Amino acid sequence: MDAAGSELRHDPLTGTPVICAPLRGERPQPSAPLTEAAEELSAEAVPGCPFCPGHEAMLPEILWQLDRKAAPGWRTRAVPNKYPALQATARQVTPPVHPLYQATSAHGHQEVIIDTPYHHYGLARMPLAGVRSVVETYLARYRALRQRDGLIPFLFRNHGPGAGASLEHPHSQLIATPFAPPDVEREEAGAAAWHQAHGQCAYCAMVAEEVRTEDRLVAQNELFVAFVPYAARVPFEVWLAPRRHAPEFGATPTAEVAALATLLRYVVRALHIQVGNPDYNLFIRTALTYPCDAPHLHWTLRIRPQTTTAAGFEASAGVRINPSCPEADAAVLRGEG
Repeated sequence: MDAAGSELRHDPLTGTPVICAPLRGERPQPSAPLTEAAEELSAEAVPGCPFCPGHEAMLPEILWQLDRKAAPGWRTRAVPNKYPALQATARQVTPPVHPLYQATSAHGHQEVIIDTPYHHYGLARMPLAGVRSVVETYLARYRALRQRDGLIPFLFRNHGPGAGASLEHPHSQLIATPFAPPDVEREEAGAAAWHQAHGQCAYCAMVAEEVRTEDRLVAQNELFVAFVPYAARVPFEVWLAPRRHAPEFGATPTAEVAALATLLRYVVRALHIQVGNPDYNLFIRTALTYPCDAPHLHWTLRIRPQTTTAAGFEASAGVRINPSCPEADAAVLRGEG
């Protein structure tokens, strides 16, 4: 792409149009490198924070935790969300008077994953062992929720107030719904159509193309690839995907956890250093059915920075304007920008 011009691109899975308009944006200002000295932050509990060690009385309960021998005795925890959007049990809903309107009980499961005992250690500042613990916890809690009939779990992480994080202590969330979200259904339908037309997994084709050209490649290792998607909706959006065909996140073997954690840590540190630690949403997109061996589906971990605000055109037309160039963004994250 010519960095001086604009292009209309389409998401290869959903067909969603994105206008890449680099003339509208400004390049980010790099932050100071994350040196070892900068990572020597206080491990003391912060007054009033319910996720810090010693404040267990502020939690409803502890659903699960990844233990450690050293103090405070745990690496990660899963706790109920004190302010859930979904009720734990279904209830009777009075049907709307008009047949045009529909309503059912909004039930499901919500929990918070406390990423670390240490209030100031976000993903970018964690040692590799800490990021690995987070990935292990994602897998454990995802698998546990998948065993509940009728619920579809969604893992996500909001980093910073601009991305919806209401508490500073590093944490992720898991919401399990009794319905399939339309955006996920639309993407799976697009992937199925591509597979039917080409006899190939679209995600596998995407990974192969990004590795071949390296135009949007951010980093890679023997098992995973990180890249800026061709039709990125926002500046510095990054996808992490397994090299092998893998429809289901929950089926990730233990032998692959370290490689995923290594690449995830590289990407969040690159965002912190090269892009000035932007607020972002991290989420995992995986097959709706479970277990799944579909030939057209492939799980991904996606990071979508909140560096821009959707305005009138986006809201009225459903077309995103990305004031950046995916190829240039990838170069910045590689440290070449």
